Amino acid sequence: MDILFAWIASIASGISPLVIKASSKSLVKNPWLFNLLWIAFGIPLVAALALFMGGGMPKDWISVVLLSISASLFYTFYTVSLYKLDVTTIGPLFSLRTVFAVLLGIMVLQESISPVGLGLIVVVVLMSPFAAYNENLKLRAFFQKYMLLAVAAMVFLALDGYFTNISVARNGYATTLLWQDFLTLLVLLPTLKFVKSRGEEKLTVKKLFPFVLLGFTHFVYLATANLAYAHNLALSSVIVSLPLSMIFAYLLSRMYAKFLEEHSTKVYIIRFSAAFIMVSCAIWLSLL
Repeated sequence: MDILFAWIASIASGISPLVIKASSKSLVKNPWLFNLLWIAFGIPLVAALALFMGGGMPKDWISVVLLSISASLFYTFYTVSLYKLDVTTIGPLFSLRTVFAVLLGIMVLQESISPVGLGLIVVVVLMSPFAAYNENLKLRAFFQKYMLLAVAAMVFLALDGYFTNISVARNGYATTLLWQDFLTLLVLLPTLKFVKSRGEEKLTVKKLFPFVLLGFTHFVYLATANLAYAHNLALSSVIVSLPLSMIFAYLLSRMYAKFLEEHSTKVYIIRFSAAFIMVSCAIWLSLL
């Protein structure tokens, strides 16, 4: 059953980037508004789960606040970059989160790293430009503005994980879960000025549907991933780390021309090859 939970979590996390990308093309074209609605619609189900698990007031507010600041920066950079980048490009970059998390452990916690671990980090970094490869810019596509924003998002995601571990240790998992999204939304509220300045059109039920779906997939991911990790951490980590969003995006692009993205077979072979190497190295690195 734990393996089934891991697959459900992996599928749920793979669906989210597709919803964001599809919505950005026709429904909500303002990434700042999208960011706020994404987090807001995710709060009710997650809060209900946290309260059911016994969440309450934090004993240590600093760790939760730092977690929320890191999360808000991740959401901001990730959403803005995904509005401009392909799903098959940004998916493999999540392997960099593992790299940054290891480097954070070395710098902050004085953890040691083996030669094998260092070699894996080098491979992930060297493969990153191949994940961004396209017909026009080739490997130089990795050094575009929005690619660098996506890399920055992975840095803040690693920080998010670091402060999450601290908050869970001091406040408990349920309490951390209860407050993290709410405080993240509060941190992001000043970005409302970017929504107003762009004159976003009136929201309709059709435009709000993706956020209901994102809130549900976020809830499913949290519930099933935690159950899977509790029973089989190693194998569940491998399954949840699979870049299913890449596969989904590729299949949808082949079924519906220009729906999400459109590239030659050569580009996808290079991207998927890089993703396979990056994800494999990241999983290996996380298990060292």
